Amino acid sequence: MTLSMRTIIVATLVAVTSSMVAAQQVPSVTPALADTQATRALVGTRADIPLLDAPFNLSNGGRAPSMAQSLALTQAFYEVTHTAIQRAWGSHTILAGISLELFNEFGGLLPGGDAWMHEEFHRAVLGNRGVGSFDDVYRLNLGADVINVSHVTDADLVRFKALHPIDFVRAAEAGIEGENQLIEGLEKSRFFRESHSNNVSLYWMTKINSAWYVWSGISGDADSLVADANRLEGADVAKRDWVGHDFTAWVHDLFRPDEPYTARGVDPSGVGINRYVKASDLSPEEHDFLQREGHLQLINFLDPNLFAFGGVTVRDPWRQTNVRLNVSASHYLTSFGHAIDMNVFLREGAANVFVVLHRYTNGARSMPGVELQVLDAPISVASRAIVVSPRVALWMQPRDQAFRTTDSQVGGLASLRIRPATTARLSNFIEIEAKTAGWVAGTVQLDRNVSVRVGGSVRLN
Repeated sequence: MTLSMRTIIVATLVAVTSSMVAAQQVPSVTPALADTQATRALVGTRADIPLLDAPFNLSNGGRAPSMAQSLALTQAFYEVTHTAIQRAWGSHTILAGISLELFNEFGGLLPGGDAWMHEEFHRAVLGNRGVGSFDDVYRLNLGADVINVSHVTDADLVRFKALHPIDFVRAAEAGIEGENQLIEGLEKSRFFRESHSNNVSLYWMTKINSAWYVWSGISGDADSLVADANRLEGADVAKRDWVGHDFTAWVHDLFRPDEPYTARGVDPSGVGINRYVKASDLSPEEHDFLQREGHLQLINFLDPNLFAFGGVTVRDPWRQTNVRLNVSASHYLTSFGHAIDMNVFLREGAANVFVVLHRYTNGARSMPGVELQVLDAPISVASRAIVVSPRVALWMQPRDQAFRTTDSQVGGLASLRIRPATTARLSNFIEIEAKTAGWVAGTVQLDRNVSVRVGGSVRLN
């Protein structure tokens, strides 16, 4: 379910956006570093959109979109629309800022927008385990305060919880996982590909809304949400959201993975299972844990991009070259607890490097992880120029993704994305990703998996 607090956010963010948009009309980075002009022209701001993401698209009778597909489409949605709004207003930065804020307010409820992607991340986890659903964003209710993932049967949820309790937990947090991934992707596009898209108001709106949504799980707001949903949906099971308030459900099932889904009892209408967990249903331990997770959401505001700050240039004392540097932090809810990340953005010459230091925490202990990605590296293979983006990750996570275990499990991921080196508007790409068992933001499979993604690469500038 997507929950919004738009009336509170709009007035605040119009002022923020208006004051910052002037700095966003051109990239908020220094002029291209030495030897990068040709590479930047070759790469440009591109959207790599998977048309096929296997095995996800081919499993359980066929499923779409995957997490990778919805994330790519939504990132392109904002790159294109935000840039178009800025260009339409030209030098009228205040009007551009107001327009961007209004667009983010209501455009995010369109297919392809932030709310759509939030629901599609939920649906991807459900679909990966054979649970059918419908994204109510397609109903085009642009004034909606609550958007459901509907048309999910009780029988499917009973089976899902019984057979895949860890995925069931992950499904509840997947919506804001996708939103964190969207912000990370847009920030990488701006830092490494010099995107002109002004996304500041989107960053603020998304981070504030996510933090408030998590915090609201321990308040009367969660119980009011449940009461309103029960009143409006009545005995119509097809209308019901699959989960209700994302985070009361998340913490409830995180602490009770072995509890049968039917233990929720009978729906107040007398028809079906009572799906929605209220704040008043949480135990004191669950309440306190969710409250702490709400406080940890503040980590997501340790991000210079919220203030249109594109980084600093430092001198590499060994190579005597300029290095562009930026750092941010993020907090993710996960299938076993949470992950806290420190993200490091580095540009030196033609080299684009993204490093993430992970700290994975369940209910018993914390464990480390590290990730390295090189973006858009031009190379030549058999006299053919291509652009490659390799990524490797290594981690220790709780064994079997369990919340209470003290045992760890070593895992890792390796991926490689390849596309032709071309300035053409439309090209193609292929990506291969292999991982062991473990939670990876934006990858739906918690089991070990090999995915192949093939699609179109569209130059947006």
